[in-house]
Amino acid sequence: MEEIKNLRVNMEQKILEANNVVIVPHTGIDFDAIGSAIGLSLIARRMKKPSSIVVDDPFHQIDPGVQLVIEAAKADFSILNREKYLQSRNEEDLFVLTDVNKSYLVSLKDELTNPEKIIIIDHHNMDDATVKASETYIDPNVSSASEIVSKLLCMYKIKPTPEVANYLLAGIYLDTNKLTKNTSSETMRMVARLLEFGASMNRVTDLFTEDFVSDRRVQELVSRAKIATYSIATVCADPEIEYTKEELAKVADYLLKYKVDAAFAIGNIGNDTISISARSKEKVDVGAVMQELSGGGNQFSGATKLTDCSIEEAEKRLVKILQPPCYIK
Repeated sequence: MEEIKNLRVNMEQKILEANNVVIVPHTGIDFDAIGSAIGLSLIARRMKKPSSIVVDDPFHQIDPGVQLVIEAAKADFSILNREKYLQSRNEEDLFVLTDVNKSYLVSLKDELTNPEKIIIIDHHNMDDATVKASETYIDPNVSSASEIVSKLLCMYKIKPTPEVANYLLAGIYLDTNKLTKNTSSETMRMVARLLEFGASMNRVTDLFTEDFVSDRRVQELVSRAKIATYSIATVCADPEIEYTKEELAKVADYLLKYKVDAAFAIGNIGNDTISISARSKEKVDVGAVMQELSGGGNQFSGATKLTDCSIEEAEKRLVKILQPPCYIK
């Protein structure tokens, strides 16, 4: 509790000293990244500082529900791509990374050169690729960046609109697999607060409505899964079929419905890149497993991208890492 109180004080000071607050979510933006980014924009607004959210993903590659959030939020918040931001960049800008701490997962990595102008708010494990920052709040035990930002809003006594409360609730809902894993009493307290602010669970679940074609692709992959030692499920996609990272994540999430401790979905995401999406109920630290494969995450959720191997080879590397007793409680 003391750490987040320090974050509140230090962040306020840095925002007040800044020319502009630049909020940087991870590439491959999802509900948690955009929800927490919008919440941080409210904090900057309270301190009468302009802010921008930098989203540089090709719009057609963004999850349809996240697209809806971005389009709706543009009416009240500045959401720019990298090129547009660089046109007005100022040396006194403050960068706030949310739901990310790795340099290779942000579009502005070349601009993150001054640690004194960087704040990180995240719930994924740190590693050698973590951006150097003067203020870092990273807690892998928290469900999501949206939970952290919701708590900050309460501490600053900022009441979000029902729409922003929905975005934050969607971020928590995503990263807890619909409130079924990695939740605590504090998580549920923040969910309750967001509902008090006007969030609607019906509206949030509507954002997660599945595209029929994409859902069929997900279910086809689920049907290929095999259960390995220690109740670990793995599934390898057809190398000739290109999937999105979001589809692979949904496969791994879905497999947790079965009697397994962890699930890994491996597939081709284009540009000669293999992605692994990992999910765990608790016994397997999938973030640590993904870190062994140059990725990252936390105990419950992780991912990596590989450009030097086939799907088959990626599976062999994964299975080798998973040999007991590695990362299994």
